[in-house]
Order: sequence, then structure tokens, then C-alpha cells
Amino acid sequence: MPLEILHGNLLDASTDAIILQIDGVKRGTEGNIARSFAQKWPDAWEEIEDEIPYPLPLGRICTVEPASECGFRFVIVASTLHHQDTLSESAKKSVVRSVVQDALQAAAKHNIGSIGSGIMTGGWRLSQESAFMAMSEGYDAALRPGQNISLNIYVLDAADFQKLNDFARSLGWR
Repeated sequence: MPLEILHGNLLDASTDAIILQIDGVKRGTEGNIARSFAQKWPDAWEEIEDEIPYPLPLGRICTVEPASECGFRFVIVASTLHHQDTLSESAKKSVVRSVVQDALQAAAKHNIGSIGSGIMTGGWRLSQESAFMAMSEGYDAALRPGQNISLNIYVLDAADFQKLNDFARSLGWR
């Protein structure tokens, strides 16, 4: 199955696309990985921000093909960092599932073969295990027969990577 958990920095991924998480309410409310992306590739980030249709509703994505060099053909911006209302665990997982499904659909549309993402715990402090389950459920729901789109979930911290890998194995993953 082309869904993998990898230890490393998402910004060093060798994927066609990357998912960056933001709070879609307004410009400048991006998550830590998006901020790191902006520091590493400021010209590309400026282009990307100009393409985001703010406000971007919670659970929605915006796919951008930056002209400036950034190491990825496409950047998928996901509105997942909602800070205004309190959401139930079920609602949080639903947002993550929706974003992954939409990202896979965008990948199919744009002929993207691989997507890199961090674990989508979001600003809600969703557990890594819950976030992984929601991501894998969204992946399974979106993938169509004959499609071969990989989703690589990057975890930077070694202990978190091991914990998530052990959890995935306990569910029967490789």
C-alpha cells in the first residue's frame, strides 16, 4: 500500500506535492511546517499565499503550482488549524479525512504521483494515533482502482516516529 510513515523532515521530501496546514481565516496564520517552508522558499510562499482564497473554510484545500523553485511541483494548502470554535474529536477527524480525500482527488486531477504531509494533529492537539487513523481512512476512501498515488507521512521526532510506527504495525500495517 502506498501510504507510508517516514522519519524525516517533510521539507526534504522527494514527493511531487506537499501538504501545508494553515488556519484559513486570514493570511499569516500558517502552521509551523508552512512557516518553515516560507523561510526556506520565501518567493514560492509569497506566490502560494497570493493564490489562497482567504477565508479558506475549515477542511478545504487550495492546490497551487508555484513558478518559483521550492522542490515540489504542487503545494496543497489545507485549512486544518481552526482556532475559533471547540470541535469534538469526531469533528476534528472528519476535517482530517476530508483534507486527505480532497488532496488525493487533486493529485489525480493534476497527475501527481506522490504527496508528502506531516501528521495532521492540527492546532487541536489531536493525538498522533487519531490523526493517523483519520488520514489513512481519508486515503482509503479517496483512492480509486487503478490509481497509484502515494501518501508519505513525515514525522520529524524519532520517538514520535517510533510510537506512530508501532501503532500502525499494531493495526496490521507492514
